[in-house]
Amino acid sequence: MVRRSGQAASGVAPGPYAARVSLLIPTHALPPLSYRIPARLRAMVRVGTAVVAPLSGRHRLGVVVGIENESARAREEVVSVVPDLSLQPELVEVCSRIHASAAVPLPAVLRAALPPGIETGRYRIIEPSPGWPWEIDATVTRPALERALGPDGLRAAEAEGRIMLVPSAPQPATVEWAVIRAAAEPDLARAPRQRDLFVTLKEHGGEIMTSTLLSETGASRGSLRELVRRGAARLVRRQESAPLQATLGDHVVQEGAAPFSRTAHRAVKSGGPFLWRTKGREEDAAVVAIVTATLEEGRQALVLAPEVGSVERLVDLLRRALEEGHTVAPYHSGLGRRRAAVHEAGRNGSVDVVVGTRTAALLGLARPGSICVVDEPNGAHRAEPGHEGLPVHVRDVALERARLQRAAVFFLSPCPSLRIYAPEVRRRERIRELPAGRPGPWPAVRILDMRGSGATFSSTLQRACRRCIEGGGKTGVVLKRLGYATSVACSRCGTMKICPNCDLPLVSHGRDGPLACTRCGYREEPGPCAKCGSTRVRQTGLGVERARAELSDLLGTRVGLITAEERDHTDAPVVVGTPPRILDGEWDAVILPDADAFLAGSGIDVGERSFRLFYGAAAVARKLLLIQTHVPEHYALRAGVSGDYEAFAAAELPRLRELGYPPFAHAASLTFEGSEAALSGAVESHLRPALEAGVEMSGPFLLGRTGETTAWRVLLRAKRRPAVARAATLAARISARTRGLEVRVDVDPEEV
Repeated sequence: MVRRSGQAASGVAPGPYAARVSLLIPTHALPPLSYRIPARLRAMVRVGTAVVAPLSGRHRLGVVVGIENESARAREEVVSVVPDLSLQPELVEVCSRIHASAAVPLPAVLRAALPPGIETGRYRIIEPSPGWPWEIDATVTRPALERALGPDGLRAAEAEGRIMLVPSAPQPATVEWAVIRAAAEPDLARAPRQRDLFVTLKEHGGEIMTSTLLSETGASRGSLRELVRRGAARLVRRQESAPLQATLGDHVVQEGAAPFSRTAHRAVKSGGPFLWRTKGREEDAAVVAIVTATLEEGRQALVLAPEVGSVERLVDLLRRALEEGHTVAPYHSGLGRRRAAVHEAGRNGSVDVVVGTRTAALLGLARPGSICVVDEPNGAHRAEPGHEGLPVHVRDVALERARLQRAAVFFLSPCPSLRIYAPEVRRRERIRELPAGRPGPWPAVRILDMRGSGATFSSTLQRACRRCIEGGGKTGVVLKRLGYATSVACSRCGTMKICPNCDLPLVSHGRDGPLACTRCGYREEPGPCAKCGSTRVRQTGLGVERARAELSDLLGTRVGLITAEERDHTDAPVVVGTPPRILDGEWDAVILPDADAFLAGSGIDVGERSFRLFYGAAAVARKLLLIQTHVPEHYALRAGVSGDYEAFAAAELPRLRELGYPPFAHAASLTFEGSEAALSGAVESHLRPALEAGVEMSGPFLLGRTGETTAWRVLLRAKRRPAVARAATLAARISARTRGLEVRVDVDPEEV
């Protein structure tokens, strides 16, 4: 009998029993293994307990995911337990469900729920052999053991129980402080730099971090060393403090907050998932109301924001808005080792509110009360390959936590993802919609039909810019920075080249190269427009650098630039930039000179992304939104500029249903890297014959070559997500057994 995660243990079973342990090795090839639990550890082991267990003669860290009263498969014993790294049973069940639905290796999901930077390279000496240079209970690093004992000797020492792996959360880093010595009053009349240092030290109460001291005074480290040599101060190293911040009770969110407060209190009390279509500044009021209601229930709140900047802004907001007597902490990669302190504070209940990026989605809470996902459709809520976090959107994690931890979950956005807004999804997940915010002021909107025009910037656009400049206003120009692939459209009628299989824009990987679908691999040669026969077919897309230079020449004024990588002359009357940066502020006029570049983007959610862009552009324009396009009748454009989310959803959902896209069907993108022979053997000989009924698979299509490595994409599709996830997991296991082949799995990607 196996008691899985999520099932409560009722006492300790008599006699020998075993644990199913998922060793934290991020691969699909290693399932949870059975280990006997020695009598001395039985009272300490439950689902979620972190343990050390042997694998091939080496100690490994793992998490118990099931308890077995009897097991003939268990051949080896659990070595030790690690209480400081253990997880709640409910959180282990959340991880198991994410593993099953997203085809992410279970060890990788469990690892995401543990504190970052775990130290797994230290051993305790249990029984030293004669001649060893270490005594009992000494702590030694693995490299030191390997140097002294050799690889075989280290393996033997582990197998014989002479040493034991002792994993631990990362210790806090130490930082240098400058401290005034008691009664120090040096004569610094002829040393102005040292005098500045000493005065600043006294202003800070006699002690301050060295980095802060040097930054505030502009003094050199040499001047500080001379002050120390005089005996006026000393330098000491101290542990970094945990980033837990006390609330101030300034009540900064007051005006118009009462309706949000009433709504949030009712929702937090009832629990479950909610969709709240807040607009603009209403979002802050909603976050404060949700957190306040959660704290009044004596529980903890988790707020998930898409970027580090928004995390820090919300931490500052909550510190000032909440009553005194609570603690708020950020959680993001910029904190380094200090994240471990926040992780522990969440687990032991000593922090009331945690505001984090996607890496906090699986953060354990002693008293989980609410999870608030800010800007729910933002793509940053899901990790891209090579970035920290799981390739799973935080909304999926939050929904699982709502089911298992009885927490209230809130998805905030004026334009939520159709993956949770679709009526079928709301019924299945029991998502309730809270009252939407009141419509705010809306700018005048002009859509310029550019069909038949070869101009990059129309005379109407130029006049609008000049009028704004003459009136002392600021204009934001939004452009999509081009990647390597660009979409193709007719200059005469605006018709885009579309894949006949997927209804997605075809893209060109060169000026005269063939057109290809990034989803199914369909290809065709460039040719005249299929609708009007015109040969004036162009690649869409206008880069920010070119637009900046041309606008500066046309308008005769300085034009600024703002992108993720660069900020230049942002105080200019006209600023060109990419959407995340331009739409983060407010402008008198917002201009989109090439709306087609967004409408012709790649990905199954291109319609949603375009709608949100147009809606966001209107929301930050005080007076005017001006758009140039060759497809002025496009439903995403028309609905976006009028702020009509319901009209957009009514047009887009039937299209997604007809094409079999999420949320009505499900897909997995498999990106293989290796030789063509290895790929063919894995995909055609092993994967395709093993697919269960109802799962469709596309033929592999080439993505590109780098040296001897070739990248290919295979797409799996099915009506049910579990079927797609099982097939994707099978592909990962087959790849792990195939020499020279690697695969990256992405189930229901936001973009394909």
